[in-house]
Amino acid sequence: GGPGMLRCLLACLAAHAAAAMSIGAASIGAESSRRMLLLHGSGTSAGAFVNSPTASGAKRFLAGVPRRADAGASIPPNWQYHALDAGTDDGSWWTGDDGKGLEKSVASVERALVEQAAVGIVGHEQGATLAAIVAARSALGEGPRIKFAVLCGAAMPPPPHAALLHRLRDDSAAGAVQTLHCISPTDSDSAAVAACFGQEAETLFHDGGGAMPGPGWWEETRGYPERVTGGRFWCTQVGPARYYATGNMVM
Repeated sequence: GGPGMLRCLLACLAAHAAAAMSIGAASIGAESSRRMLLLHGSGTSAGAFVNSPTASGAKRFLAGVPRRADAGASIPPNWQYHALDAGTDDGSWWTGDDGKGLEKSVASVERALVEQAAVGIVGHEQGATLAAIVAARSALGEGPRIKFAVLCGAAMPPPPHAALLHRLRDDSAAGAVQTLHCISPTDSDSAAVAACFGQEAETLFHDGGGAMPGPGWWEETRGYPERVTGGRFWCTQVGPARYYATGNMVM
């Protein structure tokens, strides 16, 4: 009776609460294979990044990613994303020419990729450079496996991570990580980063300067994330699906 039954009841309630917390903590859309991780640039935050239409935000870029209410057999499933925050006062992923804090940021991103079950990564400015490092580590078998990276305004990282990209460039046995490099005419640094990812690297030129490309990027690249992960077809926000050539299929 009494105290024993109360203890049992409290234990049951605690178990149910723990289960509920576990379910709530699971990745949004954990069953989906169409997930990408977003990395903001310096001077901002994850929340501001996805909501800001300014040059430091991703709102216009993300507006190009279809959000269809009729996804299913004739329309591909929607892509989902999670923005990771640098967790610093000034929004930077590292500081100084020596890259102070960069190792910690790489570990944070790789942990988030696993937790979110993301197959791709999208970065802007410092976040793009960080994404390039993570993609290079993946291709060299030194980090979690990802299928693609979209790099907007990436610069060569500080040493020794620049050496990592050069090692990838010179390693013919490295695995393939598909990369899309979004470059404006004044952006020579991004071209140097793209060269490290070999012939598989694709380039999207835009006139947005240091900003991410606008919503048209999805259509211009024929639904890049869908295409490089072996999708059968792609779509925009309206209209029917458009089929890829059969050679795009990844078995």
